[in-house]
Amino acid sequence: MKKIKICHVTSVHESTDIRIFIKECSSLANAGYEVYLVAKGSSRKENHVNIIGIGDAPVGRRQRMTQFVKVVYEKAVSLDCDVYHFHDPELLPYGVKLKQSGKKVIFDSHEDVPAQIMDKYWIPWAIRGLVSSLYRYYETNAVSQFDAVITATEYIAKQFTGRTKRIVAIKNYPKLDDIEFHNKQFEERDSIVCYAGGIDINRGEQVMIKAMESIDAKLLIAGDKADFENQHKKHITYLGRLNRKEINELYGKSVAGLVLLLPIGNYVNSLPIKMFEYMAAGLPVIASDFDLWRKIIDECRCGICVNPNDNNQVVAAICKLLNDRKLAQEMGLNGRKCVMEKYNWKNEEEKLLSLYQELCI
Repeated sequence: MKKIKICHVTSVHESTDIRIFIKECSSLANAGYEVYLVAKGSSRKENHVNIIGIGDAPVGRRQRMTQFVKVVYEKAVSLDCDVYHFHDPELLPYGVKLKQSGKKVIFDSHEDVPAQIMDKYWIPWAIRGLVSSLYRYYETNAVSQFDAVITATEYIAKQFTGRTKRIVAIKNYPKLDDIEFHNKQFEERDSIVCYAGGIDINRGEQVMIKAMESIDAKLLIAGDKADFENQHKKHITYLGRLNRKEINELYGKSVAGLVLLLPIGNYVNSLPIKMFEYMAAGLPVIASDFDLWRKIIDECRCGICVNPNDNNQVVAAICKLLNDRKLAQEMGLNGRKCVMEKYNWKNEEEKLLSLYQELCI
């Protein structure tokens, strides 16, 4: 029997992207589909996924969103797959073309894009509302033609209600075999807290820097940061981008994981992978006091929620866990238990495979 060919397409994300490659593409390949991923970078075969590299993307946003997306699309079309799974809003027009040519098309909405537009610094404030409305209108027209929309959260899924045929929320929870659980007792660990992920002001960089000014401990930050080698500050070290082994080592020597995003529209209803990775590694979480996050952390009894704009709260939470290692370890174990039982990729993988099975009958 001929294998069903699936093509995941992204003009924005790296070919190593955790959600796209490590989780979705690899899960589909392991389920027996012939899977291709068209993305930036070089071509290779990994995890039974055929990665079709397009080389480096242009530095300029305009060039990427016009010329580069066309190159990505043309390469994807040349593969003549049965299902096309798009991951970027700028590829929506090409999803429409493929649908009109008779292909099955899925749009994977990682973010609430209309809300995200309202926080784009490079769009003049005076016209952000108009741009957001126009995008939503165009997005609605596109996804109404598609076979399904996948979203990263239930909140984003609700934004597509009545706008497309089928909606499935597939959360970005961690793969249990990716995250190493360390048995080292917290009393034996140095006074280290960590942050892993994208780094900028909105993701709490200045919140963390300010808090560490009055704490006798180290903050290790893993993630992309321009000129990170010049960003060393007292008690803070920028490590740059780490591989999975290095991330696991970072978690294994830390006492707590920080996720102190600012209360910006698109973040408040997000499910940050870093929070669940901390939990999977057995680390307590110090997180922004958003309703959705508080519900999870209270349910699991795995951390402390704080107002990221209140330095005293942030400092107090970090000090509490550093000074009470027994409590920190207990919270970490609680979080690990919750991820093992509920907040893991295995549960989400079943929803992904079920959707593909329905579409490919």
